[in-house]
Amino acid sequence: MEFRQLRYFLRVSETLHFGRAADLEHIAASVVSTQVSRLERELGVALFRRTSRHVALTQAGEAFREHAQRVLLALEAGAAAARDCIPEMQRLRVGSFADDPLTHRFLSTFRQRRPGVPLSYVELSISNQVSSVIDGLVDLAFVWLPVQDPRVNVDLLYSEMPVAALSTLHRLAGESRVHVDDLLEDAFALASADTPPEWRSHWSLDAYRGGPPQSSIAVSSARESLAAVAYSGTVDTLSTNSASLWQHPGVRFLPLVDARPTSLALVSSAQSRSPLVDAFREVVADVVAAELAAVPGAVSLVS
Repeated sequence: MEFRQLRYFLRVSETLHFGRAADLEHIAASVVSTQVSRLERELGVALFRRTSRHVALTQAGEAFREHAQRVLLALEAGAAAARDCIPEMQRLRVGSFADDPLTHRFLSTFRQRRPGVPLSYVELSISNQVSSVIDGLVDLAFVWLPVQDPRVNVDLLYSEMPVAALSTLHRLAGESRVHVDDLLEDAFALASADTPPEWRSHWSLDAYRGGPPQSSIAVSSARESLAAVAYSGTVDTLSTNSASLWQHPGVRFLPLVDARPTSLALVSSAQSRSPLVDAFREVVADVVAAELAAVPGAVSLVS
C-alpha cells in the first residue's frame, strides 16, 4: 500500500469523480483509476461502485475512508516530527530531472554562503518533479514549465527557445533547423501518464496539433527520451541548454524556430516556512542576475 494510493482514494471519495480527483492532483485520470484499483485488490474489497455516470463509496469504502484519513494525518505529523528532530539549518534537498548549465553555480554558491548546511541533490523523474516537492521528498526543484499547481510556489528564472530531438536517421536530420509543423505527424517520446497533463501536453506540442500525438512511447527520464528518439523513431522537444548537457550519438538537436519559448523555474512548497528554502531562492536569483550571460540565448525572468 502506497502513500499516493491513500491520497488518490481520498480525493475520489471527496469528489466522487475520477476526472475531478485527477485534476486536483494534476495527473491523468487513468493514473488515479489504476492506483485506486490496485488499492482495492490489495485490500480485497471494492471501495467504490462505478457506472458510466456515477461513482459512490461502498460500505467498505466508507469504513476505510475514516481510517485512511487518520493514517495520512499521522504520516504528515510523523514526517513533521522527524524533520523537527534535525535543526532546520542543517539540511536542504534540491531536485531536478534534467540539469541546466547553471545548476552547478546554484548549488556551489549556496554551499559557499552556507558552508555548515548539508546540501543534497536528488535526481527526479519526469513524473515526480513537482509531486516530490508537494510530498516533501525534496525542498525545492528546478522544473521546466508549465507548472499549474496551487500547492507550490513558482519562481521564474529564465526563458529560452526549445529544440527538437531527432534520430540521426530522421528525414530532417540533415536540416539546420525545423518548424513545429514538420513534427506534428511524428510519433513522440511522451512523458509517462502520471506526469502532470499540462506538462506532457506542452512538450509534445499538443496546442499546435489540437491534441496529443497519434503515436507515442512513454518515457520517464531524459535518458529514456533520447533512447526512444535514437532507437524507436520518435521525436521530442527539450530546452536548448538542457539538450547541450544530454548528448547522444544517435540523436541530433535542431532549433525549433517557431515554437513558443520555454521557461525554467524553481519550485518550492506553498506551505514552506523554511529560512533555508528562502536562502536558496535568494542564491538562485543572484546567480541568474550575475551569470545568465553564460547561458546562450537565455532571457532573464527574475523580477
